[in-house]
Amino acid sequence: MTTEFTSDIIVGELSDTVDRELDNSTFWRAFTRGELPLEHVRDVFLQYYLWRNTFHRWFGVCIAKSPAFGSGRQTEYILQELSEHIEEEVSGDHHGLAVQFLKVLGVDNPRDVLPLPHTTAYENHFAELYMTPERSGDEALAALAGRELVAPKRNRLTIDAFQEKYGITESLEFFHLHEELEVEHFRGLWGAVATQSEKDRRLVEAAKDQIVRHVRFWDDVHAAV
Repeated sequence: MTTEFTSDIIVGELSDTVDRELDNSTFWRAFTRGELPLEHVRDVFLQYYLWRNTFHRWFGVCIAKSPAFGSGRQTEYILQELSEHIEEEVSGDHHGLAVQFLKVLGVDNPRDVLPLPHTTAYENHFAELYMTPERSGDEALAALAGRELVAPKRNRLTIDAFQEKYGITESLEFFHLHEELEVEHFRGLWGAVATQSEKDRRLVEAAKDQIVRHVRFWDDVHAAV
């Protein structure tokens, strides 16, 4: 049954939030206009790389908060969606693609780069927020789904800016890949909670919160590097 919380309708609402946050972002405005030195852009994306190396832990939070088998919930579906995301990360060599991209920016050994306090705080906040008893597993899944939905527009902006403003056209496969995958990732994660909690507005707010936090991470790093 179609309700105001089905994925198609929520994709539209949350996509509007993504557009608004990216349009108002100090970093994304300057980057997409080509106003930042490439060295500065490189340092920002290095911090993104360091955070993304820990992204799988956020899926672990959702697994830890997943419902028990026999609870009447879609436990099998939820775990399948989460495990498929993790399998894609590993089998698709997403980390390897990210390393290749950094080499084009002149970074031969990203392991030598230390995370900024903003990066560490962003890495840790998901577990700190959603492992608490006050937060439900559905909220954690919805929050993760919201973060996934930022990727399509963010990656399209990234590809266009590097190609058109910085003359970088190679090793952008990492961003092409995620531009295509993340809407489907969102629909899968949202489908795990929407059929159980269609009237719970807190899920939409959790998704929006992660959109805002993700864009703020880029602005915080941009101001700090």
